[in-house]
Amino acid sequence: MVEIPEHLLQRSKSARERLTGQTPSTDSPSEAVEPQEAAQSVETNSPSETPTKQIEEIPVVEDAPYVNAAKTRNKIPWWAASALLCLPIWAVIYVGTLERPAVEATGVLQHGAEIYAQRCASCHGANGGGGAGYKLTDGEVLVTFPQMEDMVEWITKGSDGFGVGNSYGSPERGRVVAGGMPAFGDVLNAEEIISVVLHERAVFGNSEEAEIYAEELDHMIEAGEIDLDIYFDAESVTTSEIASIIENTH
Repeated sequence: MVEIPEHLLQRSKSARERLTGQTPSTDSPSEAVEPQEAAQSVETNSPSETPTKQIEEIPVVEDAPYVNAAKTRNKIPWWAASALLCLPIWAVIYVGTLERPAVEATGVLQHGAEIYAQRCASCHGANGGGGAGYKLTDGEVLVTFPQMEDMVEWITKGSDGFGVGNSYGSPERGRVVAGGMPAFGDVLNAEEIISVVLHERAVFGNSEEAEIYAEELDHMIEAGEIDLDIYFDAESVTTSEIASIIENTH
């Protein structure tokens, strides 16, 4: 019969005690040392056996140049944006306050300017600002004579034709004949009187209607459609007759 060595029996016993949960016997020093060596072996090997996890780096995506420009540029203040929205309105108001360009005298208007310089400027001023006669600028001529035929009648008859103390022009204006206005009915023909009237109304009164009428009259005279080489009778002419002639030249 083969005899089993004592140390092998002791190891077997210790293994069974560990499996059953019993406290291992410490009778043999060699057996007590063996578990410690096994534990140290496990502790020594455990770090090497644990795998190292690698952290994946997420790539940084850079913004496009136009995105960076939009993020870094200065923003328009709210009050500046409101001002920009109102610019069209301000532009319309500004244009409306500008003075109309000076009328370039041609045809009838040029003829009227020449007659005014010769016959009227000495009393009413070279630029219509007034003197011995009333002021014509700043729309005064249109306020006094809203209707063109009334102005033609006044220039044709003069103070003597109306009579001192009588009214002339617009009743709302309240002008009364004081004398001093010459009668031009026997001096200037119908075309010349109408020309000077249109000049005064277009240039001094800034009347667009007078400008348009002057263009129409130029066309009719050049086309031979009308003959104004006639004279108004200073004693008998009426505003109705003058208005009829003016109407026929439109």
